[in-house]
Amino acid sequence: MSTAVRTSGQLGPILKRLRKEKGWSQQALGEKVGLSQERISVIENQPEKVSLDSLLTVLMALDVEMQIAPRDAGGGTQLQGSW
Repeated sequence: MSTAVRTSGQLGPILKRLRKEKGWSQQALGEKVGLSQERISVIENQPEKVSLDSLLTVLMALDVEMQIAPRDAGGGTQLQGSW
């Protein structure tokens, strides 16, 4: 499934859903990527406040990727994740 993300507010709930689908707590995900549970909470609740590197690390642990693609109509770009 592919989901277009146009705002940081859309990203957090997707990350949380992906984590829960794996049956992982924030603590478990944090241990997998070398981050604290508190940092995972920030990534899920305020993704605009984290580095791209941290975000990509979490996405890799969740076995998803982020793609940058043109919008379907109207020009411009959007972030699109394969999840």
